[in-house]
Amino acid sequence: MSNTVNVIASRPLSGILKAIALEPPAWSRLEPQSVTGDPTPGIEARIHDPLWLIARQWQFGEFQGEDAGTPIAMHVAMTSRRFSAWKPGDQSSETPVRPLRPDHSIEPEVEREPPPSHGIGLRQRAEAGALLVSALAEAGFDAGKALTDAFTLPVDEEPPTDVPAALWQADPMWRTIARASPDGEAVAASIEAAGAGNPAWLIGASADAVAASREWLVWYRSQVSRPAGSNDAWLRERLEYQFAVRTGNPENQAVFRAPAHDGGPVDWYSFDYHHGETLTVEGEAAEAAAEVAKTMTMLATPLRYAGMPADRLWQFEDGLVNFGHIEAQPHDLARLCFVEFSTIYGNDWYTIPVDLPAGSFTQFSEVAFTTTFGERFVVNQADDRGRSGHFRMFELSVSGDPVILPGLLIPPGGRISQEGKALEDVVFLRDESANMAWAVEKTVQGKSGDPRSRSSEPQFVPPNAPLAAGADLRYILETTVPANWIPLVPVPTSPAQGGFELRKGTMTDKDESLGEILDPTPFTLKEEEVPREGVRVRRVPAICRTADGQMVRWIARRVSVAHGEGASRLAFDGTTNQPGG
Repeated sequence: MSNTVNVIASRPLSGILKAIALEPPAWSRLEPQSVTGDPTPGIEARIHDPLWLIARQWQFGEFQGEDAGTPIAMHVAMTSRRFSAWKPGDQSSETPVRPLRPDHSIEPEVEREPPPSHGIGLRQRAEAGALLVSALAEAGFDAGKALTDAFTLPVDEEPPTDVPAALWQADPMWRTIARASPDGEAVAASIEAAGAGNPAWLIGASADAVAASREWLVWYRSQVSRPAGSNDAWLRERLEYQFAVRTGNPENQAVFRAPAHDGGPVDWYSFDYHHGETLTVEGEAAEAAAEVAKTMTMLATPLRYAGMPADRLWQFEDGLVNFGHIEAQPHDLARLCFVEFSTIYGNDWYTIPVDLPAGSFTQFSEVAFTTTFGERFVVNQADDRGRSGHFRMFELSVSGDPVILPGLLIPPGGRISQEGKALEDVVFLRDESANMAWAVEKTVQGKSGDPRSRSSEPQFVPPNAPLAAGADLRYILETTVPANWIPLVPVPTSPAQGGFELRKGTMTDKDESLGEILDPTPFTLKEEEVPREGVRVRRVPAICRTADGQMVRWIARRVSVAHGEGASRLAFDGTTNQPGG
């Protein structure tokens, strides 16, 4: 046997305990270590040891009483102000303020554009005319042949001055359609010209037929062809919508302005509150229903969600959701905050189902709850103004002020609107090789009103002239660019600012743009609105139903990110040895 003695400690036990208590720890984290190498028995929570189970409950704090009541009833006092008016354009716009019904969607009012510069297409005219003939027939008045003969579809009309004749030709099928469908635009003009009376083609019709024609006219002017001079909220130089809305009565109102809306559903985050600004509709009267105060009491409902951790230690949880399998990196702050909330603080939250009127701005004057002990506590509004960073949800920014406006803004939006195929598609892009910016018209509306691709247009071909005698190369002053590539020429704004804007130009002696997006001349665009990735603007037909069941249709514009830079292949001062350049 060996007589070797192993030394366990080199100093007394009291010195070791003193070092552990006073000296700083030499570890960065504590990890469990199993003597047998298998940690499974320590976390099994076997039920044959009741004392061990009670100890585990004590460790989890289930025996620690807080002597606090549980919320049982919630009390909410609020004031709602309904949407009552809106105004298109920015603050400098001189367009009149228009009334806005809270039960109608705001998207058609904001996005509906004025009449096209070349008028509506043959398809819209023919469909509207056929609808009128059908409505009159249901009223017992057959005017199909009379209307078709008097108001024939303009299939063979002369093209506008800025549109080539080859691009204004209608498909032969429209001559067949013109035999059965009258021109809805011409029929509407005849009804309007008659004023309070009836046009010649409606003489002898019944009262039901006259009423049907008037109802058709209202539908046509509101849904298909708006009267000339209608102002829109589209800001061309920014490629976005700008408008303002008013809530409440003229005497007690709040104005919210949408400074940069790209189109689509209008929500609370589209607006900023403008303190002191007012909107007044000419001849309007205050309505009592525009501002309503309400107090509600309801049962407190704890927050619940799938996979929520159980309140008790031995309570079985839903195994369909496993937060432990969530993959999160150190920079995934939102995901980490969500996991922390769901696993630690989820049972500290209650939900209050408060029904708010659509198309309103609601502010809460008091939120309180009553506990099971009969105590009433008022929940104060969270205030983080003392911090360097701010977290905001459903709160509105105040224009020109770092403070926020508490409240819930619910615009009267049509979130289930349907959109069709784009009628027009324009891409604004940068061309670094040519040091240019371009507006590429991919799709425009033809004479029929249907979308037509501009890439199928005949392109300019240089004349095929032979090389001069003794010449080896041909000098090319400038290469050709497709007609649907519209140059955007930089124009200085002012010497003091030192910046520039982009203005629509041409590579020929006339304006080559054919669509509505680039229609105005001059067309000026802010230089910063065309980033390196490009911008895509589309005109799409949209349709939705209002709260009272009415169907509304309009043409909207959608702004999105393009596919990046482009290459026009524009070059100057080149040479070639091929005939024609």
